[in-house]
Amino acid sequence: MPSSIEATPDTAPYPTSEFLGAANLPLNDLFNLCRNATTEPCSIPVNVGLFFDGTNNHMERDRNGKRVPVPLTKEEKREARRKAKIEGLPDDEPQPMPLPDVLLTPERCSHSNVARLYLAYPDNKQSSGYHRYYIQGVGTPFPKIGEPTESQEGKAFAKGGLPRIVWGIFQAMNAIHYTVSRQVLYDDTFVGQLAQAYGREVGRTEPGRERQEPLTHEDWFAPHLGKLKAALAAKPKPAIPSVTVSVFGFSRGGAEAVAFCHLFDRLLEGGKLAGISARIQFAGLFDVVASVGGSASVARTMPLPGALFDGHWSWANDVDEPLPSCVETALHLIAAHEMRMNFPVTRIVGAREVYVPGVHSDVGGGYGPGEQGRSRGGQSALLSQIPLAFMYKEAQRAGVPLVPFSELREREQMDFEIEAPLAQAWEAYTAALDGQGNLLKKHMELYYRWRAARLLTLESSTSFQAASAQGQQDLREANAMLAGDLEALRYRRSHPRRNTADDGQHPVYGGSDSKRINQWHLIRANNHASLDDWERFALAIFDNPAPLPSAVEAFFDDFVHDSFAGFYMAGEVTEYDKRAKVREIMRKKPGDRNEFENKVAEITQRTGEARRKKEAGEPLSPDEERLLTAADHGTPYPTMSDDDAAEMRNPAILTQTATRREGGGYIIRRGYYPHEGFFLRRSKFEKDLEQVPLQRPLTPAQKKAAAARAEAADEKACRELVWSENLHVDIARTRTANQPVATV
Repeated sequence: MPSSIEATPDTAPYPTSEFLGAANLPLNDLFNLCRNATTEPCSIPVNVGLFFDGTNNHMERDRNGKRVPVPLTKEEKREARRKAKIEGLPDDEPQPMPLPDVLLTPERCSHSNVARLYLAYPDNKQSSGYHRYYIQGVGTPFPKIGEPTESQEGKAFAKGGLPRIVWGIFQAMNAIHYTVSRQVLYDDTFVGQLAQAYGREVGRTEPGRERQEPLTHEDWFAPHLGKLKAALAAKPKPAIPSVTVSVFGFSRGGAEAVAFCHLFDRLLEGGKLAGISARIQFAGLFDVVASVGGSASVARTMPLPGALFDGHWSWANDVDEPLPSCVETALHLIAAHEMRMNFPVTRIVGAREVYVPGVHSDVGGGYGPGEQGRSRGGQSALLSQIPLAFMYKEAQRAGVPLVPFSELREREQMDFEIEAPLAQAWEAYTAALDGQGNLLKKHMELYYRWRAARLLTLESSTSFQAASAQGQQDLREANAMLAGDLEALRYRRSHPRRNTADDGQHPVYGGSDSKRINQWHLIRANNHASLDDWERFALAIFDNPAPLPSAVEAFFDDFVHDSFAGFYMAGEVTEYDKRAKVREIMRKKPGDRNEFENKVAEITQRTGEARRKKEAGEPLSPDEERLLTAADHGTPYPTMSDDDAAEMRNPAILTQTATRREGGGYIIRRGYYPHEGFFLRRSKFEKDLEQVPLQRPLTPAQKKAAAARAEAADEKACRELVWSENLHVDIARTRTANQPVATV
């Protein structure tokens, strides 16, 4: 069993230049060796940095504006071949026209913390033994392993994770070979072919083998390691005394990084890879989520065994096992405010684990400045900058040869900067934790107090008003669902299930209610299910929410994103998704389109007309100017709402939700793996997760605010005239009955 999750650091890493400055970091001998390396030493230690990005995170797209075209349809390919034949051109496989990249200013970038750390690892030092490799997130283009475009299978089910891990192993082998011979063992094209073949071959019985046993991981890699050994023997100078690997990962990329550690370890013989002493010096993990194959949300919402539907299929089988002995140091930063059913965290035995405030991508990065109206001050205002700084510092302490902050290029320094308002908000939040930042319930108590305060005032907040039209729609709908969920929870509390054969209790919520109550809570209310521990904990806060200090309220308003509101199970998310959908819709006959598709077609046609007018030099309306500005950065698209959900949803998710989002809502505890049990599974860390924070008496300011809130509520309350036989007694009774109870 791992130790308990550590408390959030009280102090923000600010100013960045001081926190990451040389005076505050141990002398990084590896970086100094890298900087001062000669070209032909007789002995070169190999250092490899592997950076596994998260689901739908792609550095080239998110930082550099790279766009990939939508593949041609069969009809388009036939037409292209027909034209090529007429023009006497070669009968090559038709390809879509390449697209120009989108020009992204630094303030519009949304690359993850994994990408930022990759860019801080030494570059152009391969001949001196320093090699870095970036592995883009599942669901994003990776042509070398047969994934030319974004894919829903990758985003939803982590398809493509295994080839990425195998790719990383081969690149570590390539690093050794290149350091000795100035050429790789296998080029990227062949590595990509091998990475795809691995999944088809390992675990299967090989025809013609004397022993009809499944091909093992070790046996499959044996000929490739043999080839590397032979190459090293043929060129003994420079000698390679050691290979030191550092791995970083976020989300499913974090799960890939952990799986890499296990598969790498299985190739070592006596602690050596191809005869060279090998170790994994550091594993830097941001909020590890596996969700590979059948996810935990399936088991939570359907009568299926959780032991099978736990999101740890295929290559993720080992992710919830203790880290292998070859890993020397590991740090896992866990998102304290993530709660989505589809994003259960996997705790890593053998890693130091720390709670960090925020949701999934507030920890691992991936939000851009201004998304949902948060982090309006640019890159330095992103909450994810703080865990990034902590990870950078811990990696350097462990010996990872990251470039010192003072020596990073100006553009890369921007990726690590932290603004003063963010640092101040962080410290206001950690002060409110009251020394209990190691407790999940303390973090969520503060969050629920904020949500209670914003239940009726969300749309008046500065962040809401600064959000895009789509962002406002997402936030508005999700907040309204919270109100419905609270109603359903209170109904369950007042109408517990009766243990009789004919209890006379029937469903109280119908199909129309599914638009205002999340499916998880609607079904449980109709079943009169008793409140669980988490629901009782949350409801007590919403019933009597103690006011937050204004600085803590601002922390949630301005820096913590709403991952539930912005996570779509129906509808297009990325620019590529929208572009692909637009092309699909515009190929349809108008009469074959549904109502939402007509909206897409209409805005696409208006954009085309605006473009024509601009090219013709005709004056443009403000709306046309807006459309063309949007087209410069992406694909203009109508605002999606839950009213469109039925036309956008895949039938496969109807068991999960009746809206565009998953059906769990805010009042559901995040899953924490590993679990134990078969059908009724619980986290192995249930005692830690259920630990209740200490109750503190209200401060005078909190008492005053609570009294003002009660007075305001009283002013709005309905009045009823009743007869009293004894006015003094009845008034005393009323005062006693209405005495407020505060929860802190």
